[in-house]
Amino acid sequence: MPEIVQVETPGAVAYSEMRELSQEPTTVTMSSRSQLLSPRSAGAAPGGAPAGDPRLPGALLLGSLMLEDGGELTLENESTYGAVLLLPQVARSAEWPHFLTFLAIRSFIFLLLGIGVQLYMLHLLSREENVMNIFAGQVHLCNFGQELRGPSGSIATPPRTYDFPQWSLRSFARDSVKALFPHRADDIDSSMDAGEYALESFAARWVCCFVFMMSTFQELICVLRILWLLVVIPTADEPWLGNSSRDEDATWLDQVTIRIAGMPAHWKAFYLVFLVLPKFVIWKLCCQSGIAYLMETSTIEGLIVNSVALAFILNIDENLCATLMSEPVRVMMSKCEAYKLYDRKNEETMSKAEVLDRFYTKQRLHNINAKEFIRMLPGKLMASVLVTMAFVGDYYYRNCTLTEEGEIVSKPLYLPTSGDVTVWQFLLPNLFATEAESKPFWTFQAD
Repeated sequence: MPEIVQVETPGAVAYSEMRELSQEPTTVTMSSRSQLLSPRSAGAAPGGAPAGDPRLPGALLLGSLMLEDGGELTLENESTYGAVLLLPQVARSAEWPHFLTFLAIRSFIFLLLGIGVQLYMLHLLSREENVMNIFAGQVHLCNFGQELRGPSGSIATPPRTYDFPQWSLRSFARDSVKALFPHRADDIDSSMDAGEYALESFAARWVCCFVFMMSTFQELICVLRILWLLVVIPTADEPWLGNSSRDEDATWLDQVTIRIAGMPAHWKAFYLVFLVLPKFVIWKLCCQSGIAYLMETSTIEGLIVNSVALAFILNIDENLCATLMSEPVRVMMSKCEAYKLYDRKNEETMSKAEVLDRFYTKQRLHNINAKEFIRMLPGKLMASVLVTMAFVGDYYYRNCTLTEEGEIVSKPLYLPTSGDVTVWQFLLPNLFATEAESKPFWTFQAD
């Protein structure tokens, strides 16, 4: 029988000392030393088997991605909403020192400032669409487009297609001349063609509406993430601060960890009412006003420019954070660790055969099932399309009607009795319509 040779390596000495302290003397050999090495440090695959199978890298890559598919929840590091979530909990964990408490109070001030500016700008848009445009005589564009009837009742052709300011001016000039020479009305109508207020391209309208909704869809995801975070974290008074290093050479900041943890129930209720609800309302109003504005834009150039510009309103809170937040706040927000919704224990417990079976054999195309197929569908894309259709449908429901010929035209227009929009008319336009006169000043009539 071959003689066992003892190897005095640092790891073996440390292991021997640990065994002596536990009063269990042992001999560290070459075989026992290899057993101390982890599978990763020894270059082995899961389960301790050699990593020589060419199928294994793909299985490990796929397994890692699928195990982390649960994702993680993070705070908005560049938004006042993220600061309001983080700073009060950090101050609470540190037992409310005045420095952190003042930073938390300032974050609430910036949040209220951002919400106020966003709501005010959206209110102005709503007033423009529901009051000022009506006073100007602007009919809802609906499906007034080329090769279809326009608001004057005639077929709109490319040479006779104008945006509302041009069409309104041409109509005013024609009607003024007719008022001066009423006996020549037929001649004036034939010689002074005002054209039609009509959409230049339906395809451009749909694409720009989708692009706008896609740019705002991330805001809805942020709302849902905050809501889901409040649901999944424990309802307990847990600290958001911890120790990360005992190294004397490390800086004080490096010795501190900031992580998302549990919070008391009253904090969750507070965030739900004063954070999640306002953020969702602002997103809904921005989408509703933005889609209505795009649907009322007739030119291709205006559609493209406005589809990008309207999303700026949702970025106001990020601009406030980047401009007004102090450096300590940005440092704490950058250090905050994500709340992981997945567990890596399977990476340490699964054998090589189990990895290959689950993430190679069962992942072949002929083994696909309904659940896996649904999982591969582009969920965010489908959700963006559905949300776009919902807000476009809301525009048609509020502003358009269907004629007997099957044409979608503007509803009759009534002059508003007030030059402003109330809070309820602004927040819930489907339930609280703008007060207007009983007799319409414009009704669609085909030639």
